[in-house]
Amino acid sequence: MKGTPEAPLPLRSVRLHSELTLRSPITAMDLPGTNRRMVLQQNGQVLTFPNQASVTQADLALDINAVNRSTTDEQFAAARDMTLHPNFLDNGYLYVVWSIRPHDVEGGTRISRFRMSEAWLNRERGVGNTMVPTIDPTSRLDLITYPSGDHIGASLNFGPDGMLYITTGDGSLPYPPDVNKAAQDISDLRGSVLRIDVDATTQLPDGSTLPYAIPKDNPFVNQENARGEIFAFGLRNGFRAAFDPADDALWVADVGWERCEMVHRIVPGGNHGWSLYEGPYPVDLEQPSGPGEVISPAVVFPRSESQSITGGVFVPPNAWSGASKTETTLATSQHALDAGRYLCGCFMNGNVWSIDTQSNTASGKPPVPEKIARTGLKIIDFFVSRIPGDEDAANREQVAPQIILVDYSGGLYRLEPNPNQAESATFPQKLSETGLFADTAKLIPNAGVTEYAPAATMYRDSIFTVRHMAIPGTDSIHPMRKKYVEGTVFANTLLREVLDEAGKPVIVRLETQVLSFDGLNWNSTTFRWNQQQTDATLVPSVGATANYRVSDPFWGVREWEHRFHARDVCTSCHNVANPGAASLVPENLRADMGAGSWKELADAGWVVDAKAKGGHEMVDPYDEDQPLEQRARSYLHANCAHCHRPAGGAASRMDLRHIRPLDQTETVNINAAQGDFGLGKDAKVIDPGRPENSVLVYRAATSGPGKMPRLGCTTADLRGARLLWDWIKEMSLTDATSTRGGPLGKDPSSGSKDSMSETLPTVASMRVWRKLVEMNSDAAISEVKELTTDSRVATDPIAMGLFQAWIPPDQRTITVGDDPDKAALLELTGDAKRGLQWYYESAVSQCRQCHQIGGVGKDVGPSLAGISKKRTRAEVLQSIIDPSETIEPEWASHTFLTVDGELVTGRINQETDDAVVVQQADGSLVKLNSEDIELRKPNPQSLMPSGLLSTMTPQEVADLLAFLMSTNESGQLP
Repeated sequence: MKGTPEAPLPLRSVRLHSELTLRSPITAMDLPGTNRRMVLQQNGQVLTFPNQASVTQADLALDINAVNRSTTDEQFAAARDMTLHPNFLDNGYLYVVWSIRPHDVEGGTRISRFRMSEAWLNRERGVGNTMVPTIDPTSRLDLITYPSGDHIGASLNFGPDGMLYITTGDGSLPYPPDVNKAAQDISDLRGSVLRIDVDATTQLPDGSTLPYAIPKDNPFVNQENARGEIFAFGLRNGFRAAFDPADDALWVADVGWERCEMVHRIVPGGNHGWSLYEGPYPVDLEQPSGPGEVISPAVVFPRSESQSITGGVFVPPNAWSGASKTETTLATSQHALDAGRYLCGCFMNGNVWSIDTQSNTASGKPPVPEKIARTGLKIIDFFVSRIPGDEDAANREQVAPQIILVDYSGGLYRLEPNPNQAESATFPQKLSETGLFADTAKLIPNAGVTEYAPAATMYRDSIFTVRHMAIPGTDSIHPMRKKYVEGTVFANTLLREVLDEAGKPVIVRLETQVLSFDGLNWNSTTFRWNQQQTDATLVPSVGATANYRVSDPFWGVREWEHRFHARDVCTSCHNVANPGAASLVPENLRADMGAGSWKELADAGWVVDAKAKGGHEMVDPYDEDQPLEQRARSYLHANCAHCHRPAGGAASRMDLRHIRPLDQTETVNINAAQGDFGLGKDAKVIDPGRPENSVLVYRAATSGPGKMPRLGCTTADLRGARLLWDWIKEMSLTDATSTRGGPLGKDPSSGSKDSMSETLPTVASMRVWRKLVEMNSDAAISEVKELTTDSRVATDPIAMGLFQAWIPPDQRTITVGDDPDKAALLELTGDAKRGLQWYYESAVSQCRQCHQIGGVGKDVGPSLAGISKKRTRAEVLQSIIDPSETIEPEWASHTFLTVDGELVTGRINQETDDAVVVQQADGSLVKLNSEDIELRKPNPQSLMPSGLLSTMTPQEVADLLAFLMSTNESGQLP
């Protein structure tokens, strides 16, 4: 399989200097006055090399670590950035940010000035001079310092005013956030943007000389208990900055904590939020705040889109001299590559975005990022190159500028127009066209494809799976080290027992989920099986649903809806921290499993030879003959560890991988980070010996607020939650000193209607839940029916979520469902802050997939910013429930039939006499030539699907409405 079904992005990355080996490059740039490039590596080495495709070796100009070791015994940590003085050709000055270990050493992060060697400065000028540049190691002058740490920034940029701007981080480890509370403290240089004059000095009262001056117009220069160097504050880890040529504003990419990545338009004296907020999300509102109102980020990237933002550059004129307009309209707007656009990227997934920084001024709309390249690189910097290469020898004076990415893995890459514009047109539309199966109807794999069956797999209601993997060539894959062969494919076919037309139970294939690796990125697609079970067709990127009749063990024959998830949802689990197949590890394919074991796969050349880590072997969680702890840890790995692992995107510190010792999982006696759900303000993730007090058990047991996992299943896994209960119950009580919810070891069978009046009703509900799972279904249903006659229970979403399995499906009021009670929803009081969180949870509320607000989202539908000025709360709710009732002309959809028989549906984005550009429901743009359009008709249905609220609780809908109604016309968040 090759490519993706989506229209290709307009740019691609191409490796430069492919024979040159770099070790963790941090930044790179042209060396003025030469035909050479200069690179700073993380180890403190500054290298230069000629701009030639065939170059194989770089020349060492300076080793900062070696220079420092010659006079101290300090331990070098890392170099972070480098820049050249505006008058570099005359004075030879360059500036480097670097740091030492350990953390929190006063003065451990330094901005040092170095100077080129006299011999190089006095050389004969011109690109023809081949003298190898060197930097004088004795020229080091430390200008400014602040404590060493983990997040120290940094970015060095000379502004249009000639001042040096420095971004600093808060210095903290990822957790706890901003431990020193530095970012809101303007007496501390950390978490800020600094501005200093390096061309002047300052005489201090003690007679010493400060090697820089503080500009008199800096905002805090005369403020008591403030550092005058600070230009703005409230950044977590400002990483790479650039000045907008349109208005000289400074734009800084800020690496987020748990929920999002940010890009700020820096305001002099501005408070940019951290660590009061992480973008729109509250973090620590109890700490003292710095001066001024918090300024929201200009752009917010949810963690599903970017996991570590890297700031970039502004596109110079003529950067894409080889690109035509038709090449840039398929997947993005016509203006995505225009000169003046700001580019930024992601260190983790390698995507590159274009941002119109002037959109607010020009149209009143907040800037919205457009993805323009999918590189798969660890992008740590951008730079604009203007020096000629080998191919420019005949025309050195007219070389077009190039935008180059610095890949931390060890290379430089040029962004250039993507020639693969037709690739998506050839993507398989049927499973039989993928080449995975010799006989698709029987799932018989082709050569080069094999089946595997892990011991522990994810709970998916009553669905089971058949897994295949395809690896081209003869090389083996190494999933533990995230090393895969280009062209690797994983296919996961989902099956379930349903009832046929005659009412007989049959096993049917629902869908086959496919992950394909193109050498840089993992691409996800889903194929839906036809009724004849002979083949499967590609599901649209926005997903779909299908209804089946099933025999429910509790409720008999009923309708069941299966959801084919949108492609973007796949990255919630299969992300950069967890690429490929999550279940494919040696511990999950043990040697004693026989056929299909890791050893058998390794012997056949599919995977590298590896042994399972002793004591961490995984088992079927539902096999009661296996050890209890092994079952529980296997369950948590299969159902939770795809997010709950380092860089997995979860908003907590938990690491639930099976290979992590329990005392390192950040669960036992650890306070719950995302709410206590009525278990008390000191509720623990795992409270040893107290499963009824453990948030982990609650979230696995409930179908209501806080349900986990959020994807893959619609009902709570009663067997799995009971397993976790029993496991925690057997844990030692030594550390469980709290008396929350009653005496230690209270028998869960004591759960009853009377106990529902306890101080902590969630604890009581948990005990009742444990009693119910041991009862037969008829007795449990009768028990819940009696319990819910008590209005306190019937109106408690916590209790009703726990008891949902025993409530008839047509009587459940946990979620809004497909026929919501509008009057009841409008009577509820919503919380805008909670609603904000729901808005950004793409797996639950898909609003931002089509609408813009607060710098996030697409423009498939109208902007939601300031919606309260245009519509009432009731009108907003009605438009969500029935989006086709009223469709504004600008957002009406049309269907086009081309002369080739292709059907295209979407809203008209642009139209001329010669062509129509159609924006489809997933945001992609398709250009149709007018002469190719055979039929065109308007659609009565909105592109926005109905039923978006169906899986939300009434309170969640009320919260979402409160959030939407609280935004202003600029898209600023509450």
